[in-house]
Amino acid sequence: MTTAAKFFIMLLSNKKVRNTIIGVVVGIALLFIMIVGGVYIYEQYNNSAVEAANIAVREYNYWQSHSPSDDGLSCQGEKYCTYFSYPVTDWCCFFAGYCYRESGINDDESGYAPVTNTWTANLESMGKLKTASSGYTPQVGNPVFFNYDGRANYAATNFVAHVGVVVEVADGTITVIAGNEYRGETSNWASVSYVNKYTISKDNYTIACYGAVGSSMTVSTGLNATARNVICHNEIGVLYDEISSDNYGSVIANDNGAISIGVYGWHGNKALSLLQKAYQNNSSEITSIAASYSSSGQSVLSAIRGNANWSNYIPNQSVCSCIRAMLLTDAGKQAQDSTSLEDAQQYINICTDNGLTDNKAIVYCCDILNQWGTASFNANVYGSGSHGVLHGVTSNMSLDDIYNSRRAWSDSNYNYYSRRTWTYNYLKELPDSAFSSIANETSTAN
Repeated sequence: MTTAAKFFIMLLSNKKVRNTIIGVVVGIALLFIMIVGGVYIYEQYNNSAVEAANIAVREYNYWQSHSPSDDGLSCQGEKYCTYFSYPVTDWCCFFAGYCYRESGINDDESGYAPVTNTWTANLESMGKLKTASSGYTPQVGNPVFFNYDGRANYAATNFVAHVGVVVEVADGTITVIAGNEYRGETSNWASVSYVNKYTISKDNYTIACYGAVGSSMTVSTGLNATARNVICHNEIGVLYDEISSDNYGSVIANDNGAISIGVYGWHGNKALSLLQKAYQNNSSEITSIAASYSSSGQSVLSAIRGNANWSNYIPNQSVCSCIRAMLLTDAGKQAQDSTSLEDAQQYINICTDNGLTDNKAIVYCCDILNQWGTASFNANVYGSGSHGVLHGVTSNMSLDDIYNSRRAWSDSNYNYYSRRTWTYNYLKELPDSAFSSIANETSTAN
């Protein structure tokens, strides 16, 4: 027997040591079970949302080869109304609710109610209601609600008339399966309404909102996290919480006279600073990318290591490809994650230093500061302007006050209407709880 083995046996003969070792082993095992169990529960829940979509597909396919009379029913809807112990009535909610319950998602998770407007009200109270105009990316398994008078009417009334289940998401389109739909018939709706399947544009004006049921992405809360979501959406088209890996690699060679990169559209020398931070995070990773792009890579690396001025720098295609590859490294993503929060916090500090106290107004102005620069509270940012974008903003100004003042638009051309209006609508719909988090504290990300 080796000396090490003898020593181990001697340790085990000591009851106190033996119990300590057993406790550590059990603790590690429990931790492993908790981690694995947590992952399992998380995946199970998200898979349940997909399963709800699968059930909707199953039901649709069933009715393609069966009639209600085959099952002793007066209409397709009777199956779903009876499931909820209701007489036959308008049954779109019952069909969608059936899909969620059968998938294992309870009503507390789905927000289900037998009336569409009650269902959306439930989702709103849960923080899961996502308007179609807010930039939310629908996911398979989400309920989708419709207002047939359009999104403007929904914004004014909060009224929704119909609900279905998203079963497919593609570039620019969603596929929906819904109950209680018609195919042009006008007589006796109870016998001529169906489970229907169709594909429509995500921009279809009748889509009012979605329920983020089973969404794999949990939206961050906190003032700076909310600001980051807004800025990211306005720069690359998606909320920061919903970006894909590919979004980190955004490169625009000529964005108003200089390069802009990444999820915030860091411009000119800010773009160079971001790459320098990535280099600090992992120099070997960035150097390896540079080496694979030959002379183009070496020029970028020289700029990162030196004192280059990118205020008017417009790179060629090869250099853009190299920079994109650097942004997509772990070092590049980490640099964007930390810098985006640091910038958001800087903008928040500027807003509060200038007297703003309303959280939604602060985030609205953070986007303006990111677009126009941190001096835009006082600078004459317009060539022919007589005041800065945010000149005159005071502590008593609300989101409505600043939006209606048309600050950050050109007085003559009314520019950036879409950007300002999207931001306004998105913030108006956020609950106050979205701004309450430890994330409000100054970021210490490295």
